[in-house]
Amino acid sequence: MEQIRGSNKLVLTVTCLVCFWFSVGMSSDSDTLIKTYKSFNDGLVSSVQSISESEWDSLVIQSEVPVMVLFTADWCGPCRWLLPTLYVLDLDYKDQFKFYTVDIDKESSIAARNMVRAIPATLVFKGGYIVATYMGTDSRKLKQLVEQYK
Repeated sequence: MEQIRGSNKLVLTVTCLVCFWFSVGMSSDSDTLIKTYKSFNDGLVSSVQSISESEWDSLVIQSEVPVMVLFTADWCGPCRWLLPTLYVLDLDYKDQFKFYTVDIDKESSIAARNMVRAIPATLVFKGGYIVATYMGTDSRKLKQLVEQYK
């Protein structure tokens, strides 16, 4: 019995070391989460904010630059996965693009007006009109949309 306990500790230790190696050794500066951490540690601050119905027209529809809006909710785990990507994009495309979030539980009228039926949903606006819609959590797709519409 004592031999079994000892082997379990060894397996657990090896597993933890493998996980540590994978998370540290396999990540790079191109990794969105690593880049976000470094950006915020360098003193840069993202201006991504959640907007309300009263701000919608002035910040999105009347914007001089393209706008990406991530529709989200507090209870949506996959939505939270996209937030670091939005922060990085905001820092990388500071004067070329604007980035906002809309909480569908608090601002259901905005979601309804833009026919958002599931989240995470990302809409790109240019000149006050929707030019692209993306449903999903692929952060590379968000960057592609920014590159396409900047």
